[in-house]
Amino acid sequence: MYLNKIALLVLLVSFNLFSQNIMGKVTSIEGKALSGASVYLDGTTMGTSTNQEGEFSISSSTKFNTFLIIRLMGYQDVVIANPYEKTYWNIVLQVKENEIEQVVVSDDGFTRKQKMQLFKEQFLGINKEGRACKILNEDAIILEFDKKNNRLIAKSYEPISIQNDKLGYKIEFDLYDFYVQMNSRSIKSTDVLQSMFLGTSQFTDIAINQKQIQNREQVYFGSSMELFKTLIHNSWSVKSFVLYEGSFAVNANEFFTILNENGMFKVRVKGSSVIVKNAQDKIFRASFNLLYNKSRKSKIEFNTGEFFVDEFGNTSHRDQIIFGGDLGAQKVGNLLPLNFEPQKK
Repeated sequence: MYLNKIALLVLLVSFNLFSQNIMGKVTSIEGKALSGASVYLDGTTMGTSTNQEGEFSISSSTKFNTFLIIRLMGYQDVVIANPYEKTYWNIVLQVKENEIEQVVVSDDGFTRKQKMQLFKEQFLGINKEGRACKILNEDAIILEFDKKNNRLIAKSYEPISIQNDKLGYKIEFDLYDFYVQMNSRSIKSTDVLQSMFLGTSQFTDIAINQKQIQNREQVYFGSSMELFKTLIHNSWSVKSFVLYEGSFAVNANEFFTILNENGMFKVRVKGSSVIVKNAQDKIFRASFNLLYNKSRKSKIEFNTGEFFVDEFGNTSHRDQIIFGGDLGAQKVGNLLPLNFEPQKK
């Protein structure tokens, strides 16, 4: 079993409030209104484009503590950490300098086709959801195998456009970091030790039908979103998730403390080990096994003793919460918008 680390940059925190509006205007540094700029809440389906006057408005029934992304071709992206800090935003975009990075083609021992196959496996996934995804702009992806560290590294000069017909989403994924750690100088899937991808994303519904709605529900159940909802609401069940320490089922209350802080849940992990590398460098680590619906096995490792979860089951410290097994196999092909809520079980 290999481990998979997924980092999505942001902690999504929700508060039960009335309708929330994010409004503003986007201009150039010269004060010219910029139309057609994409404005969206990271990791959600909530977004819009600026009109001829450069104005925008996003409305939702819930307030989210996530990034607001403003993007327009030819200009530098703007990322706002707290979109609700102001009632109206005046956003100035700066022209992006023409940065033509020279791509050095080196002989790393593998063809682009081989590297792209591994990239898709570890980015989209090898399950049916991952295989249903199509990358629409593969040419924008740069792949390199680091022979010194046995790592496949990827980057992209534009957001990766992904069409997921199984779930009915188009995703624009701005890839900040990606690697696959191998156990040797190999490109084989069986030699993968760990993979990680980091970035921001925008979801768009495409041609929604009843089957796609059902597929979304199926993907949600048994996902990390449901797992962390189970954790904060203490709703462990043999029909859902069961927590194990080694091969023994355990009471989660003995290992986790949950504190509700105005709709945001602070989770503290108990009964874990601290590995001391030296007097100044201590590493927190706790690992558990999981069984979902009596059949789907996973492993979860916490490299942090404290993190936060919102009502939607989204967490902070995603780069320090590592999944293996069934949950580790769930990649971009299984991603749902952060504001997704299931209709039923």
